[in-house]
Amino acid sequence: MLNPPVTRERFMEILPYICDEETSSDPAGWRKENPLWGQCAVVSLLAQNIFGGELLRASLSGTPFAEMRSHYWNVFSDKTMEDFTAGQFKESYPITGDMVIETRSRQSVLFHPITGQPQEIMKRYKRLAWKFARDIYPNNALLENRTYEECFNEALESTCQKMWFGCVVRHRGGIIAQTHNQAVPELQCLCEPTCTEPILGACGHAEEFAIWEAVQKKIPLSECDLFIAGFFTNGLPWLKTQAEYTCLRCAVQMKMAGVESIWVPVQNHWEMISPAEALKGAITKQKEAGS
Repeated sequence: MLNPPVTRERFMEILPYICDEETSSDPAGWRKENPLWGQCAVVSLLAQNIFGGELLRASLSGTPFAEMRSHYWNVFSDKTMEDFTAGQFKESYPITGDMVIETRSRQSVLFHPITGQPQEIMKRYKRLAWKFARDIYPNNALLENRTYEECFNEALESTCQKMWFGCVVRHRGGIIAQTHNQAVPELQCLCEPTCTEPILGACGHAEEFAIWEAVQKKIPLSECDLFIAGFFTNGLPWLKTQAEYTCLRCAVQMKMAGVESIWVPVQNHWEMISPAEALKGAITKQKEAGS
């Protein structure tokens, strides 16, 4: 299933319906009548996923909203700015031309004490992104599935420039590993400033980390189900139209490791394929890419 385009206007329309007290930095002060209250950091992060650009920040010290400490909004590649949560301030918008406005990185927003403890803001960001994905794909049973949500939440921690992947390994019903694709320090030079590895990427793959986690825990992979889901870098699901596996590198490793079964998202459900089927499909894809 293709990655559906989302306009800024559509994004603005969706926000009041997906922002809630659990995504707000001030859940006690959040009200249904003002759904954007305390949402600037997580909304700006989500908007950056979808539209690119950079994050801007200004201190709210000396304004009527000083208790909120700071405010975040977005500037895009075309130099236009958009403050998707300006409505929370009603008629008292606090950002003025004489304020010191700084550019902030994603990491500084996600892990800065002003926006909350790292675990707390990541939790709020993941919840908002999940609710956004559910709005874009309404009535899709996969987005009601707990394992798929766990893959999604894990994938959001990826910093890959191409695709985000989340992997969940289940053993006898319980989860024994949750992993995502991520940069390998020795290959970091291939990722900066943009990824230059054309085929497999410079990341360690989610499946690779999952396999090794199971090995280190001495859990037989022949008794494990591996669930793997991909997401575009705007945070929206990559939903396949048929049960297939496309990564030759990981297909080989899963076959050699003796993984019991591999589950892939197909349209609105999980489908199981064997490691042998995954390897066969990945070989076919590799040949097609090279022809």
